[in-house]
Amino acid sequence: MEILVSDIPEEGLHLEGSFPKKIFALDPKDSIRAVGDVSYEVDIFSLEEMLAFAGQLRGEFELQCGLCLEYFPYQANFSMWSSELDLEDGQRAFDLSEVVREDTLLLLPSHPRCDEFGATDCCPRAHLLIEGEQEPIEEVAEKEKADDTWSALDDWQEKGGSQ
Repeated sequence: MEILVSDIPEEGLHLEGSFPKKIFALDPKDSIRAVGDVSYEVDIFSLEEMLAFAGQLRGEFELQCGLCLEYFPYQANFSMWSSELDLEDGQRAFDLSEVVREDTLLLLPSHPRCDEFGATDCCPRAHLLIEGEQEPIEEVAEKEKADDTWSALDDWQEKGGSQ
């Protein structure tokens, strides 16, 4: 959806609508799959050499769990979305679908786990053993945290440190 910069009034331009999932053009092997349309509600403001966007983005996706590699449903609802677009010299128009596409992909979780987003109570692989280890992943992570010098300093500071 191309918008002319000159069509944006001083008080801003309010738009609502949706774009089909095909705007994402993601490879089927990608860790993100668009399941439905992405809807937007946006106020656009033209400022000297840039455009400012404020509004909400919503859409349905399937994300690949970073641990078990299974896909799980994810309902994106970015209710406090804001963005900026720097205008190039002489630029008179921009494509809103490109802004929505890019910002939606950037706002999606980068390392999601299915159990963090309610798809399952517990990721099926969370309790598997780490290769060569005899303890579940959670216990190994807890031990690593306990062995961490910074954690020891944080604990010391929480207990009052040197007063």
